[in-house]
Amino acid sequence: MIRLSPTAALLIAIASARTSPIVPQPSTSVWSGVYAPKQADRGRTAYATYCGRCHGDDPANSRYPLSGERFAEHWESRTLADLFRRIRDTMPPSEAFTVDDADKVDVMAYLLQKNGFPEGRDELIRDDDVLAAIAITRKTGPGPLRTGALVRVVGCLGRGTEREWQLTDATEPKRASLDSSSDPGRQAAAGGSGTRTIVLMNPFPDPVAHRGHRMAATGFLVRNADGDVINVVSLEMIAPSCSP
Repeated sequence: MIRLSPTAALLIAIASARTSPIVPQPSTSVWSGVYAPKQADRGRTAYATYCGRCHGDDPANSRYPLSGERFAEHWESRTLADLFRRIRDTMPPSEAFTVDDADKVDVMAYLLQKNGFPEGRDELIRDDDVLAAIAITRKTGPGPLRTGALVRVVGCLGRGTEREWQLTDATEPKRASLDSSSDPGRQAAAGGSGTRTIVLMNPFPDPVAHRGHRMAATGFLVRNADGDVINVVSLEMIAPSCSP
């Protein structure tokens, strides 16, 4: 069972998310030319009509991750299905039902154009399976994990110091998602073991009952010179023993 810490509500609000099941891996990417120029043109008009009052006239200058490095950091390793669901289900805030889905998929095409992803001949369509097959990636591949990234790690739960919990023989931190139907961290860290020791910050509830269990921790990464720390959002038992 996934349990949330007292700070989870705030952290989830920041991530605007919830945990989700695994789906098949994408088969193509946004670098394949997945939208048409005319669709992006319509999206620019729809953006100005429905989005500009909150996000500003230019997505590149928005305080939300709509373009550039912030967009890449937030959305890489997810899919267009994840991005479309965010737009479809939550935008505009409290008024999502007032804008047609056709306009929203056009807005997504416009955002892809603003982020420098190449145009194609065919328009994006409102089909979850099709959109889930298109990965959002950087041209050079995934960027480095930074402090604040939402990650998932699997390891053996134990004590560090008297007041410190940690995962030993832990996997490398992998990007995770709390709101996407494709959680890359969940799939990448579902099994196996590693050599890392990861300190857990604010694990909740008291994890003592899971000492010696193989656990998955999802939370926000903190990089520092002494080693990686995860500010825990949820803990999930993978196995009742740390033995293979």
